[in-house]
Amino acid sequence: MQVWMESKDLSAVHHQLFDCRNVMDDIEQSTALFNKGHIDGAVFVSGFPVLYNQNRPEEGRHPLPELSLFYTFVNYHTNGRTAVCYDQSEGFMATRFFFLCYLAGLPCLILKENYNQLELPKTVSELSPVHYLASISELPRIQPDHINKELLASRQEVRNSRQTNDILIDARAEQRYLGEVEPIDARPGRIPGAVNFPYQNVLNSGGDFSELQHMVKDNPAIVYCGSGLSATPLFAALTSLNHPVKLYAGSYSEWLFHYPDDIERG
Repeated sequence: MQVWMESKDLSAVHHQLFDCRNVMDDIEQSTALFNKGHIDGAVFVSGFPVLYNQNRPEEGRHPLPELSLFYTFVNYHTNGRTAVCYDQSEGFMATRFFFLCYLAGLPCLILKENYNQLELPKTVSELSPVHYLASISELPRIQPDHINKELLASRQEVRNSRQTNDILIDARAEQRYLGEVEPIDARPGRIPGAVNFPYQNVLNSGGDFSELQHMVKDNPAIVYCGSGLSATPLFAALTSLNHPVKLYAGSYSEWLFHYPDDIERG
């Protein structure tokens, strides 16, 4: 399945650009980044409420957004065209956007080049966070025709992966995987049985995913991270290889909420 495309193949007739660069959990700084400069014609994509929801600890630190809101937002701006998203270097919000589009049945591709590499006309703007959020809330909601629920792994599937052929992959940095450090979640460690493949390895691979392919072999994969965001580069890479993969959307933060003592370290 095609996941990435080159900017030279962009067409205003067929594609709508989405700028997914974000400062985590800070819409003020995120809009400031967009206003300072973005590809001409691109639509700003905020973290909350477009890419994730808030205040649902039982679903993890960055729960899935309301899919009707996401679907409406993308559908409104694409108007029949294919969504094409881009990010900053080592950013994982574009792959999160891709995952959500796939989940909601919307065509989407990711630009291979990051923002600084793009040789496209750029512009500035004066987008207001308040007006941006208001404009989203005012859109008449459209329900997706079909949600591809088979792309999501449940907690029970994650638990069962210890007894099945599924390979559970932790996309966080090795130190967090080992439980040596934990800057965000309440307890350091990992979900039992998981192997480690940091998401940066995908983003810095130049499109060569052979190392990841060697790790998963023929096993269906379940990918997770801290909150379901930085695991999406692995999801996108495996999808491009036509390898069966699911995202555990709540990830380690959801797991800790429900099973605080069922973790591994070392």
